[in-house]
Amino acid sequence: MSQPSLVGLVVRRIAFFAALAMLAQLAGIFLEYWSDNETLERYAIGTETEALARGVSDEKGRAAFQLPPDLRARYGGENSGYVVRVRTAAGVQLYSNCDSACETLFPQIDVAPLVFWMRQVKPGEPLQVAGGRVVVEQPEPVMIEIAVIDDHDGMMARAFAQEVIDHMLLPMSLMLVFVLGATIFSVAQSLRPVQDAARKVAQLDPRAESASLPTADMPREIAEFTQAVNAAFERAAELMRSQRLLTSAISHEVRTPLAVARLELEKIADPRARKVEEDLEALNHLVEQLTDLARVESARLATFEEIDPATLAGQVVGDLADLVYRAGKSIVFAEKGAKPFKGHPALVENALRNLIENAVRHTPEGAEIRVEVGPGAVLAVIDDGGRRASPAAELASGAGRGLGLKIVARIAAIHCAAFDWRRVPESGVVAKLDFAPKQATSGPAAVPARQSR
Repeated sequence: MSQPSLVGLVVRRIAFFAALAMLAQLAGIFLEYWSDNETLERYAIGTETEALARGVSDEKGRAAFQLPPDLRARYGGENSGYVVRVRTAAGVQLYSNCDSACETLFPQIDVAPLVFWMRQVKPGEPLQVAGGRVVVEQPEPVMIEIAVIDDHDGMMARAFAQEVIDHMLLPMSLMLVFVLGATIFSVAQSLRPVQDAARKVAQLDPRAESASLPTADMPREIAEFTQAVNAAFERAAELMRSQRLLTSAISHEVRTPLAVARLELEKIADPRARKVEEDLEALNHLVEQLTDLARVESARLATFEEIDPATLAGQVVGDLADLVYRAGKSIVFAEKGAKPFKGHPALVENALRNLIENAVRHTPEGAEIRVEVGPGAVLAVIDDGGRRASPAAELASGAGRGLGLKIVARIAAIHCAAFDWRRVPESGVVAKLDFAPKQATSGPAAVPARQSR
């Protein structure tokens, strides 16, 4: 499962707390308006007269009024529970849905209009309120007066909802958009050095002397983490240097005594001496593999050069042919459209030698070993020993205890190549190295190891 993005986590948390803040503000507005009837009534009169003001027009320099279509059901007739009167400053009535009720609810029509007025028709619940305000000044002042006697249409609730939208949702939404945008930009900019460092970590080679990450331009907390990574790389590099030193020392110190012991054993005409010679040969092979491993770990990527796989494989097959035939087996070389690739010639040759020697050691007499190059930058060693020997026999023979395949896997990793070793029922055992460039930035490629022997 992929890890969540830090930007996503921050944005989700900001959105969560912003939603909590909006709910808290909504609760505050609710308490303010529903616990203070006068405030709610004042806002309702302002909202409703503003909606009615859409019907005011100018006809030849005189004010005129026509009830907006969406308000006709509410103010279009008498006894609807909603009363309205529209008049000019001169006392000319432009519209009214009341007769005698207007005289009791509103001021006299010839009274100079006030900018705003309001009074409660009846105290308590449900709210009954009357009020008015001047909505336009040109072509002449026009006052709209309304009274709510029976709010069956929910005008007060809609006014409250409009107040919430106008004074909370819209401002808070705009603020949230800007805050989230600024947060995403800031976090993304702050994490850019971290992303660069992550890409460099994937490309670091612990064998290199300068295998470390830069800490410049990083936030303090991230810089401390990077310094810890650098310290870990330094410890790993020190361990690898110690391992190379130990491996090299063992291989060189043991090689000479082994050679002396073999020379002395050749002078002894005893079957038991021949058995010891075989054991010494196996020990000598192990020392050679240790030497190869030390050489692999000491190799530098800067020494890569173009390799012709067909030429290299042909040379290795020619060099090992005598070894194969003396072991009672056969070897075949096939070129299948090989293409040059960049690599370390000595290491690639070492890998191919190990695969062929591995096949010689772990196949029965009479087995055929096939070396194929291509298509492309592929080297493959195929033997039919997998069809001749059972897994139990292979295990009993000590299969899987050598360093050969591990050396090949390490060489593949150094080249960012793919190494695959598998048993194929139709062919036997197939060991394949693919040196084609991989579309990856994660450094040495992972080497699949389905089986080992």
